[in-house]
Amino acid sequence: MTRAALALAGVLLAAGCATDKVTLLENEDGHPTGAVAVLASDGRESLIDQPLTQAKLRDGPTKGRAVKALKPAYATLLADLPPAAKAFVITFPPDQSAIPVEQRGILEAIRNELSVRPGAQIEVAGFTDSTGDDALNDDISKKRAEAVAQELRGFGFSVDAGDAVGRGEDEAKKQLGDGVASEAFRRVEIIVR
Repeated sequence: MTRAALALAGVLLAAGCATDKVTLLENEDGHPTGAVAVLASDGRESLIDQPLTQAKLRDGPTKGRAVKALKPAYATLLADLPPAAKAFVITFPPDQSAIPVEQRGILEAIRNELSVRPGAQIEVAGFTDSTGDDALNDDISKKRAEAVAQELRGFGFSVDAGDAVGRGEDEAKKQLGDGVASEAFRRVEIIVR
């Protein structure tokens, strides 16, 4: 569960205790975090599923309305949310797990992003295209992910073993079919949260 969802739950709980209104806040990238269902005693349900929507909690149908101005406490909570996750992609030549020289600039961009996010979580996933043997593709995807994770560790950042994984060729097979070479699938995705 993300910190945004936990913060939202805390606000909703506090809002429910202090008032008969509930306000659905947005997550760190401005998109809906979830929804709030309001159940009436007669079994009717109203759903609040748009960010910055408020509704009264009462016995009967609930109608949401847009919030014109957030309470200062809500605005402070939103300001304290972590920045949105950022994704980076490093591509590889066929059957290679060494990071290509022309892709090293992406490692520097990741390093810069991590330097402004103390305690950030790093996820590293390696992929392959759909050519070659399944077992070899699984192995190369793991080696690619580990090569990137090792570089990040060398920069002084913590990447747990479980956060660097190989995903093989499954995604490529689903999208392209079997036996298709594509640089777009010979990659490592790095997500910084």
